[in-house]
Amino acid sequence: MKKLWIWSALVLAALPTSGLAQNARALGMGGVVLPGPAYAWANPAYVSFPDAYGRKGFPVPIGLLRFLPSFTDTSPFAYFTDPNAFRNGFDLLSFYDQVAHLDRFLLNPARSPDEVVFRVSAHGLSITDGQGRSLVPEFQVGQPAEKPQALVPSPFLPIHLDLGPGTYLAFGPFFGTQGVRLAPNGALASALAQGSLDGCKPSGANEPSPCALEGQGAFASGLSLALGFSAPLPEVPGLGRVYVGVRGEGFYGTGYVEAQASARPTFDANGNPNGVSYQTRYFLSYPGFLEGTLGLGGSGLGYGLRADFGVAVDGGAWALGLGARNLLGFSEWSGVEVTAQDGVETGRQALTKRSDFSAPIFLVNGTYRLPLEGSTLLLAADAQFGATAPAFHLGAEYGIGPLALRLGVGVEGGLRFGLGAGLDLEGVNLDLALTTHEAPLVGGTVYGLALSVGF
Repeated sequence: MKKLWIWSALVLAALPTSGLAQNARALGMGGVVLPGPAYAWANPAYVSFPDAYGRKGFPVPIGLLRFLPSFTDTSPFAYFTDPNAFRNGFDLLSFYDQVAHLDRFLLNPARSPDEVVFRVSAHGLSITDGQGRSLVPEFQVGQPAEKPQALVPSPFLPIHLDLGPGTYLAFGPFFGTQGVRLAPNGALASALAQGSLDGCKPSGANEPSPCALEGQGAFASGLSLALGFSAPLPEVPGLGRVYVGVRGEGFYGTGYVEAQASARPTFDANGNPNGVSYQTRYFLSYPGFLEGTLGLGGSGLGYGLRADFGVAVDGGAWALGLGARNLLGFSEWSGVEVTAQDGVETGRQALTKRSDFSAPIFLVNGTYRLPLEGSTLLLAADAQFGATAPAFHLGAEYGIGPLALRLGVGVEGGLRFGLGAGLDLEGVNLDLALTTHEAPLVGGTVYGLALSVGF
């Protein structure tokens, strides 16, 4: 089995994130967010927005197929059917890559490097794996995994109750990654820019190198309860119908894992690099009644509350929306923090971790429908920014009769593309998509297949 070093900071998810609410239609358009109720998790105003851009389709989580024991590189269950195959084939980076994309079946999930090598050559300083292949030194999706976040993943299959005009209650379980980040620290970034390891040499014999490749990740699960309101305002002449929405959401946590890991070069007595040292730290929290079963010392409590706001405009042939999540929020988790050096535990302490009171994430998205003779062309774009890694998507859909062809591109933890098709039969919608994304750390293109079915 591949080394566990830095993947303790990456492999923290066991189920999908809120971004996996997208169906194959959106994925075929490069992952773009379309206006409408399907994306109310990103903009509360979309709860009452007309479903004019939607093809009702439920994303089939076909990525779960890769957790069957026959796929030893991504299935932890292979341990119970064939322990030897699991030890030799299971790959933590492949597992993370598939877990983070359960809405698609990955044809070639990312593979972990055997080791990290800080290599000095005539071309300068580089970071490679054990076979000399260059690694991607910077990668981030979602929120920085440095502390808990009040913005937890959206509920999976929530129960939605209508309480009256524009008012609703929604609750359900959530689980997923809150963010993953891999990047060189300041000293290593400077050394890479200069192409020299001189600035990475420790100041003393027993001092660690100031240069480090750092990874972080966080996973949260629990039960959430949201109370919201969304309604249209009077139509604005020359503009269109304006919709507004607010939402307050609280949660009770059933599990939280936050991990950080770093890889630092080591040097011999002559100042030549001779290896890598690994440091890891993880924080673990789960309800007290699970302590007897898990016995990891992470017994604690997790809870939080946040406020979201959104506005959207329906201009007929066009639409525009702005959503702001976690404008105000707070979360707290109590549990245990464990540190280790080169695989040996060096510290353990009870700890309580808290979020910031405001860490907003903004989403701007828009569409324009261009009527053509006997067909239509839909153009869409979005941008996400704030307390998260920036993301951008641009997509197009050409529809003629019951058939739709799609194409899109996006920047989200690397460059991604989408290519898809849809068929609207009487009473049934079928959507297929071929998607790509950049493999974390190791680079390269990962391909996936997505499927959605609507009735």
